[in-house]
Amino acid sequence: MRFSLPVCFVFAAALSAQTLREIPAASKEVVDEATGIKIRIASAPYLLSSTEVTQAEYEAITGRNPSIAKGANRPVENVTWWDAVRYCNLRSTKEDLQPVYDLTTGKADRTRNGYRLPSDAEWEAAADPKPAEDAHLGIGSTKDRADLVRLINEKGTRPVASGKANRHGLFDIHGNVWEWTDDFWNPSPNSPQSNGHGVARILRGGSFLSTTSRWARNYRSSMKPEHRSRFTGFRVARTIAAQPPATPRDAAWYQTYWQPPAGFEQGIGSLTALVKPGITRAEWPSQRAVMQKKWQGIVGVPELKPHTPRTRTLDTFHEALYRGELLELQTEPDSWEKILILTPHNLGDKPAPVVIVPYYDVDTPGGRNLGGRSFMTGGVRAYAQLAAQRGMIAVAIRWFGESYGEWYEEAVANLALRHPKVTGLGKWVWDAQRLVDYLETVPSIDSKRIGIIGHSLGAKMATYAAALDDRIGVVVASEGGVGFSMSNYDDYWYLGRTLSQLEPGTDQHELLGLIAPRPFLLIGGDEYDGPKSWHYIHAAKAVYELHGKPQQLGYFNHHKGHSPTPEAIAHAFSWLEAFLR
Repeated sequence: MRFSLPVCFVFAAALSAQTLREIPAASKEVVDEATGIKIRIASAPYLLSSTEVTQAEYEAITGRNPSIAKGANRPVENVTWWDAVRYCNLRSTKEDLQPVYDLTTGKADRTRNGYRLPSDAEWEAAADPKPAEDAHLGIGSTKDRADLVRLINEKGTRPVASGKANRHGLFDIHGNVWEWTDDFWNPSPNSPQSNGHGVARILRGGSFLSTTSRWARNYRSSMKPEHRSRFTGFRVARTIAAQPPATPRDAAWYQTYWQPPAGFEQGIGSLTALVKPGITRAEWPSQRAVMQKKWQGIVGVPELKPHTPRTRTLDTFHEALYRGELLELQTEPDSWEKILILTPHNLGDKPAPVVIVPYYDVDTPGGRNLGGRSFMTGGVRAYAQLAAQRGMIAVAIRWFGESYGEWYEEAVANLALRHPKVTGLGKWVWDAQRLVDYLETVPSIDSKRIGIIGHSLGAKMATYAAALDDRIGVVVASEGGVGFSMSNYDDYWYLGRTLSQLEPGTDQHELLGLIAPRPFLLIGGDEYDGPKSWHYIHAAKAVYELHGKPQQLGYFNHHKGHSPTPEAIAHAFSWLEAFLR
């Protein structure tokens, strides 16, 4: 008599041998070969199957076994990347988990809890630096191709878990079969980006045929996703929520941002004091309200009512660590401004902090040519890209001078015709406020943790936006010129003739006073911001001290000119992470 087992029993038995191991968060500091900047590549904690998916497991889910070297407990092979992600979705559905993949586009939603393939960085975090001694790899000789045929015929794949597990409890992380990952091919493992518009997908680990010689090249390769081979299989992963580590802020950390040079240890130069003698903390809000109204009058406000935020999508793309959305944001009834949102993968279920990056256009902050007029290659100003690589949502926004007319002159002329009482900086503040309005509607963004960082023109924009919008919580301004005399504020795309009409004693230390006690870091390079910038910092410190938070004001000078240095960038993001996390 022949007995048949219930389908559910067969399904459970086929998958019982496969255990998901938690791979802890990992990071490494490398020099990004694309930008030359020292960066930290990190992967969040996640789950990874201890073995490659076996033929029995694959057949239990899909009802077929495409493998060439048959064996229920051998790894499934001869599967395409698309076969692997279809398996992941099917298995997720059968286990009442959320399917991760859009099977039309191949895009993965890593916030879902279903099965997926590991990323290149995740695979790297799970693997030991070198293959184990019993790794099921090929031989060191690369001289006789007959050796390869012999290995295929005599060796082939072996049953999973035949050798020793690595430090994370994973078997055959090197050898047996190559393993598909989620990422598009990027030639450099020392870069956090993959080619989001590429064709080939990254393979890791090598197969039973792979050489053990120097030509192994870290067992990292690629194939087109529709390719199938007897040498390639996969293992599955799942996302788990991870809490970002707290950033330590001890006295030494704060001291980095308070090292005035000789002669500038204290004093505010010719600036007017911000805190009147005898004023209390309770009395400050009324003085601040008068000062903020004054500055709103200086920059000007369009005679428009704020509207419900609206956007329209221009393009989307995917990178190894984040996805990008190029949008247009409605800033006026008949005017739209370009924004670029970079959202890291694996954010989890909780809303995440966001960093606003104002600049000429969104291309340079995003580190990617998106058709703007002012794209500059190189990563030293790619603040949005750097923020996304560090796990924060980043939003770059274009300056109106790039969009309001044919060039700056026409843009300013159009502004004068439409809004005669509004300066260029006033127009920017209006646009920034409309952006924050929009960010407050995005579910993945924590509107209580909004930061802003800018360089040069962007530094001016960051300072003015934060001074006139209390919703922006943390500020980093790099080489914008913190004082009127330090930069070209008299150009008509900033303040123009308005600058000469200001009441005596007015200067931008008042803006820092309006930002207080929110964390503010000035980055200098001795071109626009140098030793005299300390006068502005000391003047504003009185307001921070009034609130009992003098440590939340800082200044770091790299002394290397206008362009930020890798060291300055590291300090800028250390500041943002410390206060936004």
